[in-house]
Amino acid sequence: MPSVPDPMPFVPPSGEVFFPLASNAHALVTGGPVRSVRARMKVSSLLYERVLLEAGNMSIQAGPHGSFASRHPTTPDRPAGWQTPKGRKRGQDAPISVAIARETTPGVPAPGPYHQVVHSETSICWLPSLEPFQTETEAYDWIVFGYPSQMAPEFAKLEDKWKRRDDANGALERLVPVGFVRSQLVKDISRDLAVGASGGWDVSVDRYHGRVIGARFASDATLQTKGFALPILVPRVGDLEWSDIVKIRKLKAIQRLRDVLREVEIEAFEVARSGGDLEAAMHAAYVKKVAHASGEVHGLRSAGTMGVAELLVGAGAGYATTGLTLLGPLAGAGVAAIVMTGWHVRRVVRERRQRAWIGVMDAISAAGP
Repeated sequence: MPSVPDPMPFVPPSGEVFFPLASNAHALVTGGPVRSVRARMKVSSLLYERVLLEAGNMSIQAGPHGSFASRHPTTPDRPAGWQTPKGRKRGQDAPISVAIARETTPGVPAPGPYHQVVHSETSICWLPSLEPFQTETEAYDWIVFGYPSQMAPEFAKLEDKWKRRDDANGALERLVPVGFVRSQLVKDISRDLAVGASGGWDVSVDRYHGRVIGARFASDATLQTKGFALPILVPRVGDLEWSDIVKIRKLKAIQRLRDVLREVEIEAFEVARSGGDLEAAMHAAYVKKVAHASGEVHGLRSAGTMGVAELLVGAGAGYATTGLTLLGPLAGAGVAAIVMTGWHVRRVVRERRQRAWIGVMDAISAAGP
């Protein structure tokens, strides 16, 4: 696997989603988990202007008596590759052992003596890399490999605040009972969410990290789930061919569809907060949008369009948090305006544009397997 050529820090315009290494580490193993990451990349390609993939590789290990994580670039002697289930198990069967020594010559490995600073049984051993996707996606210029630039000071403080929060969280402890594993996950997630907030990006995480975030921030109004409407309305959207993704992205009304889906999510959440069923609210909000748009178009087959709306719903609201959770953090009142710029619902300036999104949704459903 070739290395990514000179990856640069991401330049943050609006309409982007960020796939960080650490918060996708659990799913970056061959087989079904990697397919789930690919599915999120495809969904994100329809929902966002650009998809940002963090370059490089990581090693994340944690156990009952310690944890250790490091990042390193892809080099000829350390090519990128997905971890295999067998390799992950082999890593978990071996102990974590970390030793350090004083460096005498800069850039030259320390001669020793080495002092052991971490020794533990291994609960998790993850070696995440997104770079194997490079060959698959090199023809798609909206998928970009690179590194986040340094966070602004206020977001670094936010990261520190999230890392230092009271860990007396029963739900989180039940989900991740090993203390050092729990603290490593919280550290990684806090960094990735703060990086997303600093760059103005939504952050896409794997199913496992999504559950950890759910337990950690269950009562925190500064996190909002985004991007779950499309997988609920079109359950097989993650299985589309890349060639279909390319064609759909070229449709002029794709941005309006993104806005409509965000409006549907907001309306559904309002109902759910009052005790209503999220999926039922999603269904009702979407059907109302279709009815409103199609009712203004003379000669449009409104009944047929409504039928599409009825048939597409059915994946279950759980799908939104099982591998397709897209999070956009609000970083407090002082910086909320910076992050919110990527979320606002754009005003419709022409009726034609208002109803054209139905055709985009039809194209997505027609392209499905």
